[in-house]
Amino acid sequence: MKKTLLLLSVLLSAGAARAQLTSCAQTLRLARSTYEQGRLHEVPELLERCLANGFSRQETVEAYKLLCLSYIYLEEPAKADEAMLSLLRTDHYFEINESTDPAEFVALYKTYRTAPIYRIGGKLGANASQPNVVSYVPANDGASKYMYSIGFQASVTADVPLTEKLTLNPELAFVLKNFDYENTSTYTEQISQQPRKFTTTGKERQAWVSLPVMVQYRIAKNKFNPYLALGLSADYLLSCTNEFRRTKEQATSLEQQSIDIALERNKFNVSAVAAVGAKLKVSGGFVMTELRYTYGITKVNDKENIYTLFDKTFPTGGYVDGIFKVNSMSVTIGYVYNIFHPKKLKK
Repeated sequence: MKKTLLLLSVLLSAGAARAQLTSCAQTLRLARSTYEQGRLHEVPELLERCLANGFSRQETVEAYKLLCLSYIYLEEPAKADEAMLSLLRTDHYFEINESTDPAEFVALYKTYRTAPIYRIGGKLGANASQPNVVSYVPANDGASKYMYSIGFQASVTADVPLTEKLTLNPELAFVLKNFDYENTSTYTEQISQQPRKFTTTGKERQAWVSLPVMVQYRIAKNKFNPYLALGLSADYLLSCTNEFRRTKEQATSLEQQSIDIALERNKFNVSAVAAVGAKLKVSGGFVMTELRYTYGITKVNDKENIYTLFDKTFPTGGYVDGIFKVNSMSVTIGYVYNIFHPKKLKK
């Protein structure tokens, strides 16, 4: 019996809901007809019940538009403003049609902020990093070279529109930068007094927290919204390790070792940033892809750091590197979501 009553209750509720939806659709048609007949003072009362709970989202937008138009012609500007604001809060992407919408409605719409105030989202990508050597310290008579290696990065990003074409773009990123190192030198074998070669190879792994701030310039307004960007990045080093090994000619080689060299690297770094990208509108935001070049302005290490590192590794390897900055190229893809806050603009 209880199950039967419960089923009956559900069916009655569903029927009532369908009836209300049908009733509200009819109400909207009646309000539209009433407006077209010029009986403007009747429109607000007709729409009141279904605006509270009953219209679909699309019907709600049309209802608020009818209300706004009615209040405009009834010369009630405060209520027209309230209806316009409710419309824009319901549909952030509502657009006027200047060829068909009444001029008074178009003029009122243009007195409101309708663009997103900012966008927020995230990005993932990969980077290729390589040191830019400023100078070498003659800790040995060898020749050193650096090669790029692939790292990864993730960031929280925001867009703050400044003008129609300019956008402020701050980010907070976690970046892993890797690069390879090779140093070839010679030593004199004590017994034979013959010169022998030895080669030290290493892979350095750096983890950074970065705060790049750029200004984007939109080149064109189209499907892909291409842009250029310039800015600066402030970076803080979280960790730095080096895996290195040494091979000696006609001698026992050193097995690979891993050491923490964070103390031999400067914690803070500043870089210049340039980028080119595109934004494809999807749903309530943009899918974006970007190619970015980061040029190190400050040095990652100093002369004192080099000798400290050499002393730390001398018993087993004698790792020697140069004074360098780090440059990198990255490719990322991400998504930013539009955040709106429509409001009446000041005159």
